[in-house]
Amino acid sequence: MTGTESKALRVVVADDDAFTVSLVAGGLEAQGFAVTTATSVDAALDLVADTDPHALVTDLNFGTEASGADLLDRVTQDYPWIGLVVLTSHRSPELAVPNPQLIPSSVVYLVKSQLAGVEDLAAAVHRAISGQPDERLESADDVPTVTAAQAEVLRMLAAGASTRALAEHRGTTVRAVETMLTRLFTALGLDTGENANPRVAAVTMWQRGGIRVRRAGA
Repeated sequence: MTGTESKALRVVVADDDAFTVSLVAGGLEAQGFAVTTATSVDAALDLVADTDPHALVTDLNFGTEASGADLLDRVTQDYPWIGLVVLTSHRSPELAVPNPQLIPSSVVYLVKSQLAGVEDLAAAVHRAISGQPDERLESADDVPTVTAAQAEVLRMLAAGASTRALAEHRGTTVRAVETMLTRLFTALGLDTGENANPRVAAVTMWQRGGIRVRRAGA
């Protein structure tokens, strides 16, 4: 599809980071799309209702109780004809949100660090609009893997949760959580010596998207 043909295609871009929104919107506009932007889930829902877009490009983690998964689920229910693209820092949605099961199977899933250029994003938008399946395969690069339970703990660490808070959330003891954290840090290949700070290192890896979740049976 050419840039001229793309001009009729309306896209809503949603991300809580204003700088990312600006970059993504500018890139898609350069490809000929008509773009409107939102920095919250509620604002994105309002824009979808107001502009009737052909596609929605959204982050997953908005730093609020409502997540990109909630946004995608709502749009799928109310506007099932809209193409959906996830653009996230995380290779596995379990690392980004607590409710990844709400993400529709029809989404085209993109990891920011793996995009070669805006052309890849534009192609993903076209795939989502045309209903083509997401052919994304797991990368063969050397990225640490964690379990879904460890991913939940890592998300909570990134949000500032203490060991006691983790124990209360999981309904277990502080000692059990300490054991789980040690296993998490080991899975990430982090130094757990007395002079190390594996919590900070783990959160940094999470922020950079350098982790994936191990699939069942893998």
